[in-house]
Amino acid sequence: MKKNLSLFLLLFHMLIFAQNKTLISNWTSYVQSVNVEDKQNQNFRVTAKMRKDNNNNGSNCGIWCRVDKTDGKNGFFENQYYTVQATNEWKIYEIKGVIDPTGKLLNIGAFAQDNGDFYFDDFKLELFNGKSKKWIEVPLKNSGFEENLNSDNNWYEGIYSGETAHIKHFNIESSAYQPASGKKSLLIRGRNIIGTMPEGKFADVNGVKLYYEIYGEGEPLLMLHGNGQSISAFINQVEDFSRKYKVILVDCRGRGKSAYDKNKELTFDLQTEDLKQFLDKLGIKKTKILGWSDGGILAISLALKYPELTDKIACSGANIFPEGIKDDELKSLKEYKASLVSSNRNHQNDLLIDLLDLDIKYPNWKFEDLKNIQCPSLIIAGDKDMIKTEHTVKIAEFIPKGQLAVIPKSSHFVPEEKPTIFNQLVLDFFEDK
Repeated sequence: MKKNLSLFLLLFHMLIFAQNKTLISNWTSYVQSVNVEDKQNQNFRVTAKMRKDNNNNGSNCGIWCRVDKTDGKNGFFENQYYTVQATNEWKIYEIKGVIDPTGKLLNIGAFAQDNGDFYFDDFKLELFNGKSKKWIEVPLKNSGFEENLNSDNNWYEGIYSGETAHIKHFNIESSAYQPASGKKSLLIRGRNIIGTMPEGKFADVNGVKLYYEIYGEGEPLLMLHGNGQSISAFINQVEDFSRKYKVILVDCRGRGKSAYDKNKELTFDLQTEDLKQFLDKLGIKKTKILGWSDGGILAISLALKYPELTDKIACSGANIFPEGIKDDELKSLKEYKASLVSSNRNHQNDLLIDLLDLDIKYPNWKFEDLKNIQCPSLIIAGDKDMIKTEHTVKIAEFIPKGQLAVIPKSSHFVPEEKPTIFNQLVLDFFEDK
């Protein structure tokens, strides 16, 4: 369902991790934070040069900005990862915005996701002077990465607000290879990240091409990601589960490397049929399913529509109607959609709007419908999930063989936040006879 809708929810709602921790993710960010308490309400623009070398494997990079307010909440936010496509040629990219009335820090970052070599150079921050009608540059430390990268030049690696954390599978360094200017540029290098691996394949199903990767041997286990995710969402699960199962990871239509058909409304029924045809192509008659967020909704849908196909299902952060989402979270989704619609001049936001509509409008089951699910079902949520706790509890109660697990000190992103606990919990459930 909700993760990573343009990284909106990810960067706004993820928990804070301890400094200098090594995390596992398919994306990373290199950030400089500028104090803007004396620049509130001013117009700003950030520009940077960017290019990528990734053999067109579907990965991408972008520049991003976020304002942290004095009350600890987030203000202005834009990440161009989803709205621009980097090429192997240096180009200048720009973000414009207004510093919030209570803005404290303006975070300016380089963002990279999945396998590839991603280059950045010549970051610039400017404020608009209303009196002179000119843009005035605000100096950034090591903006062209000519100096060595270290903690003394205000840049830090991290994917959580104000926290330094190294992300496994990524290396961040200065590079002398074909900089945009000067002698060096910033290089973020991603390697061995699921979702853009050379072993991946495509399957033609239901009018679209679906990308998939398979790891391990044994009984099949289908893993289904959330709304704005791809199969790389399970980067913390593949190693543990592939020791015991044949793990099948598939990008749902319009996500990752899978194709999208704009002429068909994106619904859970449509995706359920995608997955049924996909499993038929692979010759799989029965499978266990692990679904996260929208993937959990799809697991429930498969169990309802194709009971003969589902052995066991484990669903984390799933809802069965839109109002199962917490009121403020659902409001945020609607507001975000409205902002995308208003700025959708060249149809660049079409897919994101469709993805938001999916969760704003669907699914539309009733609790009574869940009595038709006959397979053992583990219903999981974080105690601070974006799904209402009472909604999660009722899902488990109405499924005849339902079990409930609410994991403390975790959110909608519990598979990332608590992978050790989450993985063992699901493995124990799958192996229980």
